[in-house]
Amino acid sequence: MEMISDIQEIRARVEQFQASQNPKSRKTMSVPEMRKMLGLKKTESYWLVHRNFFKTEIINGKMRVDLESFEKWYANQVKHKKVNGEDPGAELKMRSYSFREAANLLGIYEADLYAIWKENDLETFTVDYVKRISKDVFEKWYSSQSKYHKLDPIPTPEELEANYILVQEAAELLNISREELANLIRNKDILHAIVFNDKKLLSKKSFQNFLNAQNDYCVIQDDEESDHHINIETKEYISREEAAILAGVTKSTITKWMQAEKFACVGAGKVLRIHRDSFLQWLNQNEKGVK
Repeated sequence: MEMISDIQEIRARVEQFQASQNPKSRKTMSVPEMRKMLGLKKTESYWLVHRNFFKTEIINGKMRVDLESFEKWYANQVKHKKVNGEDPGAELKMRSYSFREAANLLGIYEADLYAIWKENDLETFTVDYVKRISKDVFEKWYSSQSKYHKLDPIPTPEELEANYILVQEAAELLNISREELANLIRNKDILHAIVFNDKKLLSKKSFQNFLNAQNDYCVIQDDEESDHHINIETKEYISREEAAILAGVTKSTITKWMQAEKFACVGAGKVLRIHRDSFLQWLNQNEKGVK
């Protein structure tokens, strides 16, 4: 009997070795392997095992983790990430949003979305002690209201860095308080702000257009001391597109006004530029006619 037992143990070890050489044929892994895969300490790995997040079995007196069950769990959680491997939560993200993700879709603060969900007693579910929103529930709520609109498209981290500036930084550039700039954003349609990852950001293009549209505010920046390495300033000359935004008309209308020599311009052809102060003065004098 002892010999049979020894032979079975040797066979099991051979099978395990062969499986380790061909990962695709493996059906289980050891707890230490799982721990290494997720970069966990020993206590943390056994905590996961004893929470029954995935199936385990005892083979030759040792606990093994069922790989299929483990991958299913991994695809439906976002707390733990493989040291080398795909991001977690693939299935979870296909069917739900975190409150941060949903808030980013709308360009609002996460706390504001929490308040909306609580006020309307909308459904959530919890994964790893964190509440999430089913995409079906989100879309049903979204179609039932008209106050909030999705950002289209959702900016990438690279686009955020290239095209937006923090409201606090913009206020510092203008040497005004954040509250004063926030008030300008609320009252000036030309200024476009969004909230992303719970930070309020101002479109650099709209900030530039705002500077070009008035003479009360200008960028105050000491190049040697400032940390704001952005190219924003009040321009002396503006393009037809920028002039069209300021006047609320089309580029073709601006071209007609230029041909009629309504205001000062420089250059020639496609590179013709409009003198900003001359254009603003003409707009103010002919405001009723423009509108």
